[in-house]
Amino acid sequence: MKQRFRVGEVAKLFQLSTSTLRYYDEIGLFQPKYIDTDTRYRYYTIEQFVVLDTIIFLKKNGFSMKDIRQQLEHRTPENTKGLLERKLGEVEEEMERLKKVSEKIKNKISTIEEGLSLSATPSLVYRRFPERAISYLYNDTPIDLMKEADALYLRDLEDLSSAGVGYDGFFTGDFGTVAEIDSLNKEGAVKYRAVFELLQQEKEGLKTSYLDPGTYACYPHHGPYETIKSSYSFVLKRLQEDGYRMTGAPLEIAMLDESVTQDKTAFVTWIQIPVGEKD
Repeated sequence: MKQRFRVGEVAKLFQLSTSTLRYYDEIGLFQPKYIDTDTRYRYYTIEQFVVLDTIIFLKKNGFSMKDIRQQLEHRTPENTKGLLERKLGEVEEEMERLKKVSEKIKNKISTIEEGLSLSATPSLVYRRFPERAISYLYNDTPIDLMKEADALYLRDLEDLSSAGVGYDGFFTGDFGTVAEIDSLNKEGAVKYRAVFELLQQEKEGLKTSYLDPGTYACYPHHGPYETIKSSYSFVLKRLQEDGYRMTGAPLEIAMLDESVTQDKTAFVTWIQIPVGEKD
């Protein structure tokens, strides 16, 4: 039975590149055991294969080169068990992180699907919502967001940074606003008394508030934010016709915004007005 193997032969047997084996040789991790004194050819022996198997197993399962070297130099059942247990802990933490990432991505897919559906078949519906967790980015006197949005956004970034709150970035479906009722019936732009982030789960370092549960008159505004007042006119007229009254300030949820489309005419902002039946 053959006992000595050249670099190319070992690479083929273990489905590795020759450059990988040469790298292991250079760093002293896995070196040929025999050098022919005449030809200077370097050979691996079959007895070394168990070491290479160990390297491949650990590398394929996410162990660092430092971990691999430690395992090769200090092989005992106890040390090996400790090495594997530490990696298992890291893997389980990563699985938990990826589970949260998966939930976030699924939520965004659902938001976009709902935004596209609202865009395709815009209609006024009365829908009951449960209590929804939010964190206010602004909650003060009414402002014109067309003029103040950039300054408000910058201030929020500065506040999060100074508070040491982890920043995950914002994406479509994250933002909502609370409209000022009086501005709906006046000339000029709609004004807003609050801007908030919708929370899928509570975030450490952020104060959590809640939107009231109840029935909301929901209508998708399609297009730029600057034209949203026309949608409010339609909704308020329909409320009168349907025998409903407004019981609180209107909400707006950005369902399709500039994070998913460059075309402002494709924006979808979901107007949600808390309502009750007229006496």
